[in-house]
Amino acid sequence: MSVEFQFDFERTLAAVTYLASKKEVTELTKYKICKLLFLADKYHLVRYGRIITGDKYCAVPHGPIPSRTLNLLNAVISENTFDQEAVTMSRVLELDRRYSNPRFSAVDVAAPDQLSISDVEALDKAIAEYGKMGFGELKRITHDAPAYIQAWDARPSGSNGNDMEFEAFFDEEDADSVVGAYDVMIEDDLLRNSFPAR
Repeated sequence: MSVEFQFDFERTLAAVTYLASKKEVTELTKYKICKLLFLADKYHLVRYGRIITGDKYCAVPHGPIPSRTLNLLNAVISENTFDQEAVTMSRVLELDRRYSNPRFSAVDVAAPDQLSISDVEALDKAIAEYGKMGFGELKRITHDAPAYIQAWDARPSGSNGNDMEFEAFFDEEDADSVVGAYDVMIEDDLLRNSFPAR
């Protein structure tokens, strides 16, 4: 049984808004948001034993995507007023629809109230290292992630994607990895499954 996290809409909203409020992030499409969240979540996981968003990652042809977050961004773009979380997200994000892939920006500078110090650290690292990169370069980098390769190679025949396992985010050669973070992730997952939230 693989580790699962609980999706945290408030923290995801804060993370997306934080990315969208940074001038250092160029051409912020839904795809780039997904790539930056993946890189920030991966960094946070291998250092602190949890991801920022709690989202489930899937390996799809364009690379890893946080599935629920991508669905919300698609709902914002399509102006789906039936999804209350998407409506909430649309109130803090602006869309520039002049492009075939609309670009996101924040309505206001984001105050990361829902984010921990380590969440902001991980997002800032992703912004500093990858914020100015284009989609093609980010696609190449994320396609090289061992967790993506493992999930993509294991997808069922004819399938366009496969769930990624958080255990595979831990790579022996990852300079960001902290000894013990894997154990923290496993122990926390055992606790979540033993004493589920009510």
